[in-house]
Amino acid sequence: MNILEILKRTRVFQKSLKRRGMVLIQDIVVNHVGNYFRFKDGKFELNKDSIPTSAPTQFPFNMNNYNDPEQREMNVYHWTPDITNYSDLHQKLYYQLSGLDDLNTENPLVREALKDSYNFWIREVGVDGFRVDTAMYVPKDFWDDFFNGENGVMKQKRNFIAFGEAWLTSPPLDDSAEKEIESYFEHGFNAMLDFPLCEEIRRVLKGGKPTSWLAYRIERRNETLRKGLLVTFIDNHDMERFIRGTDEKTLKMAIAFLMTLPGIPVIYYGTEQSFEETRASMFASGWGSGGRDHFEKGSMYEFIKSAIGFRKNHTATRYGTVKTILSNKEGAGLLVYKIEDEHETLIVVMNTSNDERIRVYSDAFPEVEEVFSTGRKAQMIIQQDSTVFRVPPKSLTVYKVLSETSGKQPPDLNLKLNAEVNVGKEKVIISGETNGKKIFAYVDGMYRAIGDKIKLESGKFSYTLDPYRIGPGKHFVVLKVYGSTPREVLYSKELWFEVSIPIEKLSEVTDPLNDDYGPFGKYEYPTDITFKRQMDIVAAKVERMGPNLILWIKPREITTSWNPPFGFDHVSFQIFLDDPRKDGKSILPFQNYVIEDWDYEIFITGWSSAIFSSKGADERKFGTQLGSPEVLTTDGWIKIVVKGEWLGFPEEFTGWKIYITTWDYDGVENRFRPLEEEPKAYIFGGGKETDPYVMDDLWIKIEK
Repeated sequence: MNILEILKRTRVFQKSLKRRGMVLIQDIVVNHVGNYFRFKDGKFELNKDSIPTSAPTQFPFNMNNYNDPEQREMNVYHWTPDITNYSDLHQKLYYQLSGLDDLNTENPLVREALKDSYNFWIREVGVDGFRVDTAMYVPKDFWDDFFNGENGVMKQKRNFIAFGEAWLTSPPLDDSAEKEIESYFEHGFNAMLDFPLCEEIRRVLKGGKPTSWLAYRIERRNETLRKGLLVTFIDNHDMERFIRGTDEKTLKMAIAFLMTLPGIPVIYYGTEQSFEETRASMFASGWGSGGRDHFEKGSMYEFIKSAIGFRKNHTATRYGTVKTILSNKEGAGLLVYKIEDEHETLIVVMNTSNDERIRVYSDAFPEVEEVFSTGRKAQMIIQQDSTVFRVPPKSLTVYKVLSETSGKQPPDLNLKLNAEVNVGKEKVIISGETNGKKIFAYVDGMYRAIGDKIKLESGKFSYTLDPYRIGPGKHFVVLKVYGSTPREVLYSKELWFEVSIPIEKLSEVTDPLNDDYGPFGKYEYPTDITFKRQMDIVAAKVERMGPNLILWIKPREITTSWNPPFGFDHVSFQIFLDDPRKDGKSILPFQNYVIEDWDYEIFITGWSSAIFSSKGADERKFGTQLGSPEVLTTDGWIKIVVKGEWLGFPEEFTGWKIYITTWDYDGVENRFRPLEEEPKAYIFGGGKETDPYVMDDLWIKIEK
């Protein structure tokens, strides 16, 4: 198809969009072109595998042969090697990104060519906006000229939107990425992709991290939105789909959460079909389609439609200010926040955990009505001086405030508690007195229909907890008192305490060097120069802190070629835990390999972490995700912290077995890297597709 035919079709497409009240956003790149050349050991070489040409066809971008003095002096490109250190700003702006040929955007010839090229699509087709790829790899003064200089993009069309890709994420409770992203509003962008929010959603909703992290993030966005627009999303074409390794309840919660927040929400195609493959096609003729179209109007399609309808009907979701009411600092659980504009106030109640949860807020709420939910609705029990939230697992409910007062009167109960929580090495004791008839305790907000019943003697009670059972950190207990009838109910305030437990060493083992060749000793690493024996395990050690398990893995090499947030790349760890008290599975998901038994799998890459139970696992599917372990790279070791709650709060680890395997995972294609007879740039060699996907492995048995 020639350019005239493409132009004709695109014009027809744009007219069709306009009739539907839609706009056309074009994805553009100014940082680089394809991989036509590279510098290897300081020497220039053209990419002989580039098909069908070894250079772009458009001038001046076809001037890419460094060995030709005339082309070299034109400096259309940065004649530099690949980026090896992403914290080095000079490399980031002027070196090659993963082999993609970096354009010299300081060159006036290049600048004018780029403006002319992209203005053409605005002028000839009527493009309404740009999604700007890899914006943070281009010097910022380029954007000043590109957008607002002579013949600049923003001068071509009114209300034109340009949102940039700056793939930056902040550590928890930190806004370093936001500050850098905001700087692009000063250089011509009027919107930016909200990567910090995307990452926090995945950490918290999918990974079970503290909801206080997300509370911080959504309040911090208020400041950014005063400077420019934010484009929000939970996944895209460059990352693993959100639903991968989780369930539709969690996906619905994430989509609903996105729809409550100011910004421009983007739903990645195929989400409504519950696609798990990152780039699978919806069309029968496309890759990964299974030979059929995917246009079903199923439950996920209908849910997204209703979530969009809710957003359209409530202005606060688009123009409001967000303020957190309640969050959890210790892990998964409740997040309650309000969104308020001049027209309405909404209260959003969300539970990210796998259990029904209860929290008590120290103020009475006004009268509300429910306007949207993902399924089972949360309950708000309004007391005289507090509000109790009882929230189903993996759910989100939105309430609209109707009036400023509730008028609800509590029952005539007088719950009295000693203001004392005694924390010892062996037990935690909470004691008090009440005039109620029955009393129950709920630890860390885990709400069960009955709870832990506490014995009452002459109106007094004492409740004992085993600190090793609940683990280290901050905890709380809520007491629920019943009067003479089931309708007479009163909840206590949250009673907080902290448990400290020492770290205990369980095991330490070493593994031979140079044994990273697979189970048959014949595997070869992919040929790309960024692979450097990262899959060779050297040592491992295991520690416990109460019911929590801490794993340390030392690989032969640690690299950061692709700027991974966890501090390592080109290796994935598939770690299998066998609890001797349980019967699990034997097949290792996606690895063409079998062991005797495993109950939990920890899957770690430089970008993500997850722990799964064996429930639902098979050769082509992970089990049920339980959470997201903390991962830290330090002094050549990779540290992985597994919470005891994910493992059923084990009292001891004696007899547990741990099997560690290595391979590499392609997060873009959402798959383990292939294995073939001959290695290629990103393909392992020395085997075939059905052979085990295990480069190196290590067994650990805990004896104490």
